[in-house]
Amino acid sequence: MNVDDLIRCIDHRADKDRQVVVALSGGVDSGLTAWAAHAALADRALAATVVSELTPARETSRAEGVASHIGIAFQPISISVLRDTRVRANGPDRCYHCKYLIFKTLTEAFKPDTLFMDGTNADDDPSRPGLRALKEYGVWSPLRETGLGKAAVRDMARAAGLPNWDAPSESCLAARIPRGVPLDAEALRVVETLEAHCHGLGVETLRVHYDDMVAIVEYLPQYAGIMNKYRDSVVALAQRIGVRSCQFKEWNG
Repeated sequence: MNVDDLIRCIDHRADKDRQVVVALSGGVDSGLTAWAAHAALADRALAATVVSELTPARETSRAEGVASHIGIAFQPISISVLRDTRVRANGPDRCYHCKYLIFKTLTEAFKPDTLFMDGTNADDDPSRPGLRALKEYGVWSPLRETGLGKAAVRDMARAAGLPNWDAPSESCLAARIPRGVPLDAEALRVVETLEAHCHGLGVETLRVHYDDMVAIVEYLPQYAGIMNKYRDSVVALAQRIGVRSCQFKEWNG
């Protein structure tokens, strides 16, 4: 399987004159999917990013930049997922309910016969709760169907010249809050503020876990020098935004 095969696969699946919308998160998987859809279908393909309280601003900005680089039409759509008590409860099925809301929003925003695609790849865990919502809404995952895993996707994205081919894998902000601890906008704001500060220092990959009392900043070992140098600034920021305790931990990804 190569990128030409992926393009042909998308061209074959998309019926003539049918609109195609790629759910673009800003990550490399959905980026390659959007690139191949645009290469196969030109103006019939569109990229859409659903922005909620769980979406880091960095990801939204990256999605817009990737779409601009590809030349594919881009449409951001804002929703509140915290209005759903099942998402807010942050239980084991949170991802399912969140994905359900996202694709419900997309299907309501576009024509009834639109073909929706996402960037799920062949290495993604098939038991992920969110995949059930994709199946219920008939979302097609061309990378998974063609057997493309993460390494192959990155190679293809690099060959295609995508600016995010080496972007670190991201998860939504809710993944930083312990399961079972209810989600609220203030806790999510704390997480994003601290992560954005560290990104600005040059730490590309990290996670800030927060339980309303303690923030634990987890970073890859290669960023230890940066984190040691600027630890005091991170702690000071954490205190200013109401975090009671800020701890640091090396993380192996």
